[in-house]
Amino acid sequence: MSIFEKINEMLSGNEGLFKILYVDNDELLDEKEIAIELNNPYAFDVSSFLPNNEVFNLDKFLSLTKELIDNFQERDGIEDHLKVKLVEEYPPDNFADFGDEIICYRLLRREPAKMNTKATGRPQRKSTYYYDYKNPKAPGKVLVVESRPVDHKIEFTCWSKTNKMANKRAIWLEKLLINHSWIYEVHGSERFHWIDRGPDTYTTSNNQRLVYRPINFFLRYREFEIKTYPTIRNIVLENKLI
Repeated sequence: MSIFEKINEMLSGNEGLFKILYVDNDELLDEKEIAIELNNPYAFDVSSFLPNNEVFNLDKFLSLTKELIDNFQERDGIEDHLKVKLVEEYPPDNFADFGDEIICYRLLRREPAKMNTKATGRPQRKSTYYYDYKNPKAPGKVLVVESRPVDHKIEFTCWSKTNKMANKRAIWLEKLLINHSWIYEVHGSERFHWIDRGPDTYTTSNNQRLVYRPINFFLRYREFEIKTYPTIRNIVLENKLI
C-alpha cells in the first residue's frame, strides 16, 4: 500500500487542499482531503545572507553612485543649479536643460565572471551551492540557495560644452569613484575598480558642439537563486502477514 501527497492545482487565495490517496496495486482504496494554509516557501528572511536589507544589483550600484556624486557636491558647497547630474545614456532631454555639463552611464558588457586571477579563464556559467535553508513552517520542503558571480563593464561619460570642462570633470569623477570604491563593497559587491578612460571625442547636436570623455569601470557582484525541493516525496506502507 502506498500513500502519495498531492496539492490542488488551483492555488488561488491563501488556502488549498492537501490530498492523501490510499492506493493498493494501482487500485484507489480511499482518499482524504484536508484544507491547509499555503505559505510561499520563497518568502523568508534574507538578512543572514546579505550585509544589508536589500540585494546588491546594478540598480543599487547606480543608486549609490548617484548618491555619492550628489553628496560630494553638497559637501563642497556647490549650488544646486551648478551641480552635475547622473542620468541614463542618450537622454531625450535637451542638453541645455542640464546646464553646461552632465554625466551619463551605460552598460557596455555583462557576462559570467571569469574565475582565474587574470580574468581570462573559464567563465562561471553555472550557479553553485551556497546554503540550505529549512523553515519550520514548511517541514516538507528545503530551500537551496545558489549563487553565481557576474561581471559588468560600465561606462560613465562626462559631457560638457568645452574641452577643459570635460577633462576636469572626467578626472574628478575618476578619482571620486576610485577613492570611494569601499562603498560598493560595503553594500555587497565583490570587486569594483577603474579600467581605463576612452578617447576624447566630440559631436554636434542642434548646432551645439559637445565634447565627452568616457570612463570605464569593472563591477562584480553575486546573484542569488532560490530553489525548493520536497524532503518527502512519498511514503510506502507494506502490510505483511506474519
